[in-house]
Amino acid sequence: MALKKEIELENGVIVNYHRIVSINKITNNQIIIEVASYINENKRQEEIDYYNSTDENKSMNVFIDTTYVNVDYDENKVIQDYYNYLKTTEKFENAEDI
Repeated sequence: MALKKEIELENGVIVNYHRIVSINKITNNQIIIEVASYINENKRQEEIDYYNSTDENKSMNVFIDTTYVNVDYDENKVIQDYYNYLKTTEKFENAEDI
């Protein structure tokens, strides 16, 4: 799963493919959601192919912008809940599920 929304970063780079990389649950305190944003879905696929390749001469040229979002601790939430939460934030509002 991922989110699709065109966002122009401060440096002028436009990203439109966003995925949750990790969810760090700090017990009874807070949750930190790490979101990676890519120029497009093809660049995400390039990253996957790079890590799955056994070619010693492999290379990867993928720009990734990382965002960290802090939320209140809730031990019952699952990843879909966090994607839904992201869509309520200013940065990711009106994003589409893909």
